[in-house]
Amino acid sequence: MGYKKTLTPGAIEIDQGTLSQTKEDIRLDQIIPSEILENKDKLDKFLQAYYTFMNMDEFIYQENNVFTDVVLNGQAQFRIPDPNNENNKFFTDETGAGSSLVLTAPDGTTTNITLTDVNVAITNGNELPGTLVNSTSEIGKTFTVNGLSAHNNSSAKLTTIQKNWVGPGPSYVMNTIEQAMDIDTNSSGYLELMQKEIAATIPRGVTVDKRTLYKQIIDFYRLRGTSDSIEIFFKILFNDIAEVEFPYDKVLIPSSGNWDVNAALPKGGQYLDNKGFLSDSIVVQDSKKYQKFSYLIKTGKNLADWDLSYNRLVHPAGFIYFAEILVFLQLTKAVLGEDVFNPNGYVDLAPNGEPSGRKRTDDLGLAIRKVLSAIPDRQPGIIGPEDVPILVEMFVSAFLPTITAKVHKSGTVSVDLKNGIINGTSITAGGTGYTAAPVITSTDSGTPSGFTTATLTAVLTNGSVSSITIGNGGKDYNTAVLSIAAPTAQTFNGSSSSIVSTSNNNITLTATQKNSWVANDSITYNSGGGTSIGGLVSGTTYFVKTISGNAISLSATSGGAQLNISGVGSGTSHTFTGATATATATTLNGALEALTIGEPGFGYTGSSLTITFNGISLPGLSGVAPSVTVGLDALGRLNKDVITVNSEGSNWQNLVGTAPANPNATKIASVDVVGLANKNFLVAPTISFPTPQSKDATGAFLSTNVTATAVFTIDSDGEITGTTITNAGSGYINDPILTIGSQANNEVRIADQQEIIEVNCNHNHVDTLITEVKTNPVQATGSIMTSTGTAVKFLPESKVKVVNASFRTIINNNYKQRKGTENFFTSPRLYNTNQTIEFLGSKTLQTINSSDINNNNTSTFVHIE
Repeated sequence: MGYKKTLTPGAIEIDQGTLSQTKEDIRLDQIIPSEILENKDKLDKFLQAYYTFMNMDEFIYQENNVFTDVVLNGQAQFRIPDPNNENNKFFTDETGAGSSLVLTAPDGTTTNITLTDVNVAITNGNELPGTLVNSTSEIGKTFTVNGLSAHNNSSAKLTTIQKNWVGPGPSYVMNTIEQAMDIDTNSSGYLELMQKEIAATIPRGVTVDKRTLYKQIIDFYRLRGTSDSIEIFFKILFNDIAEVEFPYDKVLIPSSGNWDVNAALPKGGQYLDNKGFLSDSIVVQDSKKYQKFSYLIKTGKNLADWDLSYNRLVHPAGFIYFAEILVFLQLTKAVLGEDVFNPNGYVDLAPNGEPSGRKRTDDLGLAIRKVLSAIPDRQPGIIGPEDVPILVEMFVSAFLPTITAKVHKSGTVSVDLKNGIINGTSITAGGTGYTAAPVITSTDSGTPSGFTTATLTAVLTNGSVSSITIGNGGKDYNTAVLSIAAPTAQTFNGSSSSIVSTSNNNITLTATQKNSWVANDSITYNSGGGTSIGGLVSGTTYFVKTISGNAISLSATSGGAQLNISGVGSGTSHTFTGATATATATTLNGALEALTIGEPGFGYTGSSLTITFNGISLPGLSGVAPSVTVGLDALGRLNKDVITVNSEGSNWQNLVGTAPANPNATKIASVDVVGLANKNFLVAPTISFPTPQSKDATGAFLSTNVTATAVFTIDSDGEITGTTITNAGSGYINDPILTIGSQANNEVRIADQQEIIEVNCNHNHVDTLITEVKTNPVQATGSIMTSTGTAVKFLPESKVKVVNASFRTIINNNYKQRKGTENFFTSPRLYNTNQTIEFLGSKTLQTINSSDINNNNTSTFVHIE
């Protein structure tokens, strides 16, 4: 009797429990002191609910939950995440009556979609737990809403019922442990646990009754290693019949002989078997297959399917086994038909195609073979490994050619935005004395969230930073701060009178150093540890007064009087250093970071497409659309490797990219044939298309749907050369699966014929011996006999080729002439080779008449006179 009790408003089902058996609900006062429960009504109810929960076998409750998705290809799909594969949460509202769907377009417009059993589908409900498996309504982890083609790229928000399943409580498990041990009544979960204990090696996918198998597994173990155990193993686990052979039965036993005495025979008797002789079936013993401790298993199953289980369950220790796959001919016969044997209608043909008059006495020759087999005497039903390639080719050919169709589709793209991008810089101080562009670094003085560093390059003019080039603005800056490296100190020899001029009151630098200064630039002097130059103080900042050649003079103030240089200093490491440049940066938000191709589409024309953008701008700003083109591949699909971003745009809060609509969308773009398999047909097979599946918002098929049509084209030999689309149709959502139709016996089947070269080996090459061309005159008189009487018929003038009168065949060219007298490479005689006929090529050499020498002796050498 079910023990049901409502615990919470969300609980909808509680099934069989054990609480009434254990009486825990009426023993609370014994479990917990009464003074604790006194005036504790809520605690008492809580504990009763707790023990109820602990003792039930399952608990099902439901709650409303919210799920989001983006509408693509006219549908929104919502999924319940299950990363741990717990399989305990499901959608159940198959009619949509208890659910709501709100769509938000890229421009912010919202639309409420009415949900019904027509546009709602719940799927992915495999292996439902507990009593949910018996539910007749749709239960699953995927909730799909169709008919949303007018809302592609809109955000979708679904509020719906989610059903939750909770398995048996700990007390229930403990109280039912005894029933769980009953193999006839326990659940499948406990049955798997039992398998791990007593039959761990048996595959879990077997289709037999596991309860019966496990109960009788002990008896099976007792048969281990016998032929019966092998046959039972394949019958129970794979529903296959296996044969067991012992290769040792085919091993040569020299002393063996089954001699039958018969005085009437020439040798006084005969052997009744060949065990004492090597033959095609009797072999010498080895240390592998042909030995006493080996056996052969013949089965229709692949070795990889059963070897592991077989080794653990059946295979006896100390033996070695081999596997042979049996290929049954039932399918072969179903395709080709039975052999046809008609001895009266059989005519043997000579090489020239004429009846030979020979009578065939063997069964195989007289039969028209359809079921091929290399096994002697054509064992019925089973073929050997040597026949497998023939069958593989035949079965594959039965399913060829295959035909596929592609549908014109429109492409879709998705957009990622980035914020905090450096988009501009301002030089607040260009600095002085830069001989090379300084490094510019960026930091974030705001609350950093992990910005991506921008790529910035300084541009110099006369030793000063005049501008900054933005290679990549980075992203995620809150407040970008720029730092420009200080100029490098310029070293000169302050003790040299050739550099420090007291007469001109200037200091000579290198050309590079001099080019980094202009008049009135600030410049800091340092003596580098030596004595300062007369008139200058180490560590003092001066200003450039004049520049003459590579020499500069200084002043104490910008635009002030030129300083007097009274003498050289000491040391060679005096330096001039300029001022450090500074700059600021501006940032923007809502720019295009990446464009990803979702659906590449199919059948676009041209070389590229331009993506259009729309969305919601940042508050108080106007959105600037990005400029992006996407290249097309040879099949007219959006090429993810050819995306060109001309500009990233800016100021977008929400941005949607749209590829141009394919004007031929939902129509058939191409029909391709693969795997012709060298087939020929009497008439072209037919091509069948399925019905298009496009639907409107109510789930009804569109009236504009049109089924496509196409035909095969075949050549004069009946071989398929291509296809022609006669009607591209309309309304196809996905690439359709096509079928090929062909009338009975339409396929032309014929065995390949070996190429034969006919050679008359005892004649010279006639064309080289022609000496003249003569003309036969018109016949003046004459008559021929016809079936109706005599009629006059004149022969027209004709030209004939005349061969030298001395030409004749070789008189002594018979099969006894075995040696040539001249070398093949020096003699002009074609066949005087002193080589066997095979030397001339690997193809079959035959002559017109069966008495010719090369039909009887292929080692004959031919002489020419």
